[in-house]
Amino acid sequence: MVKEIVISKRKYLLIIPCSKRKVLTPGRKIPAIDLYDGPFYRILRKAYRQYGVLQHLNILILSAKYGLISSHDLISTYDEYLTPRKAKELSSDIYNFLQTLLSKEQYQEIFINLGNTYALALTDSEGLLNQHNVSFVKGQIGERMHQLKNWLQKIIDEEKLEGQ
Repeated sequence: MVKEIVISKRKYLLIIPCSKRKVLTPGRKIPAIDLYDGPFYRILRKAYRQYGVLQHLNILILSAKYGLISSHDLISTYDEYLTPRKAKELSSDIYNFLQTLLSKEQYQEIFINLGNTYALALTDSEGLLNQHNVSFVKGQIGERMHQLKNWLQKIIDEEKLEGQ
């Protein structure tokens, strides 16, 4: 599974899971960030509405169907769950994806907001990620939502300072 990686000047990387809640798009593909409608995506959309596009943020989504994808990848609605077995099967492809990306892009911080099952998909990437400034979010969904909001606010505040 080879995916095209778009290199940017962004300084932050966010890795989030797909969500069960999706926009219905029968027979039509849309950007992954617009397809998913779970709580993390609502937080991101609210930040975009209030502050515009976050110029220094690159978002990757761990999808039960597609593996690790860019938020801009075009995908269609599906109904699959990520099992521990499937997460482990994806681990090698995810390592290759991250190795390519991280060899070309330097991030100030990588913020990983995955639940326990999804985190299993990063098993092969642990050594690679340990070479970077990584924050692993822990806790229940509400705690992870709160940590995501705080992290996004930090980026927004930094972008405001840069714009002055």
